[in-house]
Formats: sequence, structure tokens, C-alpha cells
Amino acid sequence: MVRPRLTIYVCQESQQVRDPQHEHEDGDGSSGTFFVYHAVYLEELTAAELMEKLAQLFRVPAQQIQQIYKQGPTGIHVLVSDEMIQNFQDESCFVLDTMKAESNDSYHIILK
Repeated sequence: MVRPRLTIYVCQESQQVRDPQHEHEDGDGSSGTFFVYHAVYLEELTAAELMEKLAQLFRVPAQQIQQIYKQGPTGIHVLVSDEMIQNFQDESCFVLDTMKAESNDSYHIILK
């Protein structure tokens, strides 16, 4: 059994689920919202591999994903590169947001 070099967990922002049975009843103001994450296993640690895996996971053609960005600490969008992926911590969690590209029917993915 081969272990992946990097595992990340992703959840699409539109897949947030609200479950009234998990509401907090102690008055702490928590929303009771939870996310369903998917494991993405990377072997090559490249932006191209991440793009391909995300396309497979969400059943869209890889050609429709134009760029992948990571939201930085001040809200800026940083282009995800091979080097950035190689520096992700194993088992990092991201919520994915999509933004329609201006030029065609493709999308940008933002890792939050």
C-alpha cells in the first residue's frame, strides 16, 4: 500500500449543510453549521495534479478550471504554484469557492 505524499481536505462552499439537530442549546451563539470534506491525495505535489484531482472530485472538465488561488492572510488571492503545494502542511483543510472567469465559461478556484 502506497501512502500519498500529501493529503488535503476540501469542502465546496456551496455544500455547507445546516442541520437543526446539531444546534447548540447552551446559548453560545454557535450556528450548528458543519461542512462535509473530501480527502484529496497528492503524489506529485503539482498545481496541475491538484487541478486534475479537484476536477475529478467535483465532476467538471479540468479545462474549465483556469486558475487555483489560495486566499492569503489579508484576503489577497495568491496563485497556487508547485512550490506552494510542496509547502502545504499534510492534512490541511480548505473551503473552496469558485469565481467565474471573465473571458469564457471557465472558473477560478479559491482555497480559503
